[in-house]
Amino acid sequence: MLKSMRESFHKLKWILLAVIAAFIIGFVYVDMGLGGAQQRQADDRSYAARVNGETITYADFNRALYYAEENYRQQYGQQFTPEMAEAMGLNRQVLNSLVEQRLMLQEASRLHLGATPQEIRKRILSVPILNPNGKFVGPELYARYVTELGFATPADFEDEIARGITLEKIESALQNAIVLSPAAAQAEMRRSMENSKIKYILYSAGNEAAGITVTPAEVDAYYNANQAKYAHGEERELKYLVADVARIRSQIVPTEQQVRARYDASKEDFKSPGAAHILHILIKVDKNATLEQDAAARAKAESIVKQLRAGADFAKLAKENSQDPSSASNGGDMGFVDRGATVEPFDQAAFSIPLNTISDPIRTKEYGYHIIKVLARRDAGYRPYEEVRAQLADQIANQMAKDQATAEMTKVAARLKDKKPANPAEFASFANDLVSSNDTQWFQKNDSIPGLGYNPTLSTWAFTAKQGDVTDQIIGTSRGPTIAYLAGIRPAGVTALSEIRAKVENDARMARAREIARQKVAAAMAGATSIDAVASKLGLVAQETTVTRQGGVRAIPGDTSELVDAAMNGKVGQLVGPVIAGDGAVAMQITDQKKLTAADFAQNGAAFMDQLRQRQALSVRKSLLDRLRRNSNIEINEQVLQQANGSSPT
Repeated sequence: MLKSMRESFHKLKWILLAVIAAFIIGFVYVDMGLGGAQQRQADDRSYAARVNGETITYADFNRALYYAEENYRQQYGQQFTPEMAEAMGLNRQVLNSLVEQRLMLQEASRLHLGATPQEIRKRILSVPILNPNGKFVGPELYARYVTELGFATPADFEDEIARGITLEKIESALQNAIVLSPAAAQAEMRRSMENSKIKYILYSAGNEAAGITVTPAEVDAYYNANQAKYAHGEERELKYLVADVARIRSQIVPTEQQVRARYDASKEDFKSPGAAHILHILIKVDKNATLEQDAAARAKAESIVKQLRAGADFAKLAKENSQDPSSASNGGDMGFVDRGATVEPFDQAAFSIPLNTISDPIRTKEYGYHIIKVLARRDAGYRPYEEVRAQLADQIANQMAKDQATAEMTKVAARLKDKKPANPAEFASFANDLVSSNDTQWFQKNDSIPGLGYNPTLSTWAFTAKQGDVTDQIIGTSRGPTIAYLAGIRPAGVTALSEIRAKVENDARMARAREIARQKVAAAMAGATSIDAVASKLGLVAQETTVTRQGGVRAIPGDTSELVDAAMNGKVGQLVGPVIAGDGAVAMQITDQKKLTAADFAQNGAAFMDQLRQRQALSVRKSLLDRLRRNSNIEINEQVLQQANGSSPT
């Protein structure tokens, strides 16, 4: 319902951003009579990262963060909040992007792919706002424009444009290096386009598992026969100290004075163009719906309107009928909605119908038919303190918790530098009331780290450090600031049965249960001519789904490779099975198939090959970046990440 795009800045600035944002990844300067390239002298106190000795300044990082935030604000409007940016890890995403950019620029320099002065000049002269009627605006206006974009000087801006050209060159080189045969493209096109529609039943192995027991000898035998299933790559185990922000947050209650002060300081953030408290029921209509489907939806909406005007309970009918996921579970209550925040017909009705009346069905092309009741309206102005108090208190408590966690972990880091722990027990002894000690268990390089989640920075450190090493900096994690100790290194191999005996026992039980399920489905299929007949014998109802060659079948989790092969290789109308899939056995009847024809490939093959070449170039790029990261000295300033706010590009 909420509009995804809102205007935040004056027109000139967004014209400039739209035209020039693609160039804000720069490297070299061309003399246009505006001065020469300036050597950046980064202050150690303000660096964001260092890549093989080259500095990414705080100004570089803050400008990139600003533009990333503005991009999200344009997409999501008021829904994009500092809390949302923090949940996304936007600060770290932006800095990682700048590090990767610098690695690619260094590689481009090694390959002599830098931008020439002529290329930079041509790019600048192609920007319409800087060259109205084909004539350059002149040094004064040019300097003013680039300053508004957040650059200290035109030289800095031209550095950025040149880096953009350099990156375009290396990206183009990667794509041009891809050699793709028509046969390989045809096979991939078949894999991505072909599908089969099936009607199927899944007889769950869970129906049988409860009555199955396996002996210790059977567990041993299953483990020995399926060791590949329990193989693992190289692994690490960490002991870590974490200042758990959520735990600290639970002990913080901001004072009324603190909350009131935050409201007074940020009152402009709560300026409202006027709002209405709305109850809402949505009857969805697909954009491609037929006239009959639209008429049916309208009839349903009109029926609900009649019931509501006759005194029916709005909340009850909303829960039973509304297809608005944001309000149906609340009985249709959307709370206060700002004027202009919804699509036009809805917005107009919300601010014009009499209070406490039921609207006629409101048709919007985006969603379908809406029924609303407006409980109250308020004029444009500031949202009252009482309404936003809880939100502000939560923001204050979150920030206090983060600050306290960072401060406490900084103290621990200082003590660790004074006395490096000799073993895991000594490391754990640095824990206190606010900092807890934990173990990760074994994990592989690309795994989610147990207890901390997916964290590339910590994982990369763990797989490059030596046993007994301690992280030389505080690392941000989903739980809070963390310092880790590399407690164990384990080479690739097979996990010992003693570590995973319970899992192997369950796997052995389920394997036997799936075989029993397969036998029961096979018995039900004997003599049957349709999937509905098979379903009837097993007391099930047949379902429908679409199977693609790419694998993965909606509503059937787990390994479905056998099912995919059977569905794609069978014929329309054929009864197929039983096959093992997910947690049981499947029988299916193929109802339709889409196969790639020679004519399809002749018509679309060239465009598909271009797309495939681009995807493969991205894969090559990732491999290159992985290699460059492994062989590079990268230093991240965690303090800058915690302090950055991206509020200004300057």
